Amino acid sequence: MGNVPGCQSCKQGDATPGKSVKPLLECLKKAGGVEIAADAEGNKEFLAKLDAEFPELAIYREGKIQTSPAVEEIGDSPTEYYRTVGAIIALLACYSAANNEDFGLQAVSAGNRGPMSMDKIPGKFINMGNKKAEYFQWCEQFARYMVSEDDWWGMLCFLVIHDVGKSDNFRKAVNDTLPMSDRSDDHDRALANALASQDLKEKLLPTVSKLSPQRQESLLAGFSTNFQLPQLGQGEIACINFRGLLQLDRKHLVNGSLHYYFYHSIFDIAGAPCTEKFIYPLALIPVYMGFTSAMDDLIEKLIQSPNISERTLYFNFLYTNFKKSYPEFESEFADMCTSKVFCHETGLAVLRVLALTRNTYKNPQKVTDLLLDELQHLVQELAGSPVGPQIMLYYGPDLLRMGLGEDLADESGDNMRYALQAIHAIYRAARRTLTLAKSGDYQYQLNVSPIVTEIKKAGKEWKGGEQLKEVCSKIKIRNNDLNTEGIVEVA
Repeated sequence: MGNVPGCQSCKQGDATPGKSVKPLLECLKKAGGVEIAADAEGNKEFLAKLDAEFPELAIYREGKIQTSPAVEEIGDSPTEYYRTVGAIIALLACYSAANNEDFGLQAVSAGNRGPMSMDKIPGKFINMGNKKAEYFQWCEQFARYMVSEDDWWGMLCFLVIHDVGKSDNFRKAVNDTLPMSDRSDDHDRALANALASQDLKEKLLPTVSKLSPQRQESLLAGFSTNFQLPQLGQGEIACINFRGLLQLDRKHLVNGSLHYYFYHSIFDIAGAPCTEKFIYPLALIPVYMGFTSAMDDLIEKLIQSPNISERTLYFNFLYTNFKKSYPEFESEFADMCTSKVFCHETGLAVLRVLALTRNTYKNPQKVTDLLLDELQHLVQELAGSPVGPQIMLYYGPDLLRMGLGEDLADESGDNMRYALQAIHAIYRAARRTLTLAKSGDYQYQLNVSPIVTEIKKAGKEWKGGEQLKEVCSKIKIRNNDLNTEGIVEVA
């Protein structure tokens, strides 16, 4: 991770000094741990203490909650509440491990976790319980950013509020204070708007309003970027998603603010599987180690190149993994990369397509040929459309990787040709719904999970890119009222 001298400047005295996460950790441990009491009932004292300390947690259980773009849980569902509790426990586990306790690792790995249990044969997503040394090292590295108990408390507050913007009631309360042009259904943007208003903080986020001005500024800085780290390495985000990072005051690159924001994604994903029946999070090697590496790489690039463009930053980041995955093609691709135009347009599109397959597709030459020739019209969407909102295909990696089916060698290139034609059909359908969009200066998120569901239902009968093209030729798009999010409807 390197040295973090800037973190000393984050040692912020909060308005309510002396707060510590330790009492919450001790209360959690008192219930017996994951192998004795994994459900909500067995941890009711801990949950009651958590709810009493953080009134914001009630937001996750009131009214309709958006679980992904254009998808909502039934009213008053506790789904996001327990996911948030899981993220909080992931942080408490890290605190425990950083203090050389075994409880931390057990909390994020032990117990009955189905195919992800430690006694099962590990697949691609390795339970960190099987990598004890790596987990303790990761926690030790994270703890270097937590130079005081106030910092741990600040990170806990971060996790408590990180997804409150998914609440319809919360977004409405925020949007009602804004002019129509500034309203959004994006949950991070809604939270950032609330953090920017003293009145809204006091009304909706009372715990945050008690933090020091410096820490409140740190929280606002992170959420104002609206950046989605988990979707970066898979080429899922649109180019415009980098804009908030590039506009960020540079002091937040070195004082820990951006690190806190990125780290919250890791704890968030650890808590994603949590339910009322199993409130403990799950730490996975690719998430903890992979995202941390991506985070450090990205921040280093931002520090080294303060005037870098969105496209260059995206290209440079994806190119690192491309070179590792396709050494036999890298030399030829590098020759084309002497052209800045190629890097910013077709080259970036190639890297994004391959990243969407998690670099498992075996014919990168064909992807390049297709995007240079008959599918050149797709480059504009993948490299950042200059007109209208930029479209992010939410669950795009699953769509392409699973949509290609078994033929990833694809010597003829036909499988990828059909798949890219399918993706173009999705973009075209989405564009038809965005002709009256309020502006072009934002990322529109299109949830394509219904297509992924069709692929899963077909199972071994799925016929690869050709069938994907057929399915996508019949789709419709349903958008929210603000045209900031949509979902595919399969005929």
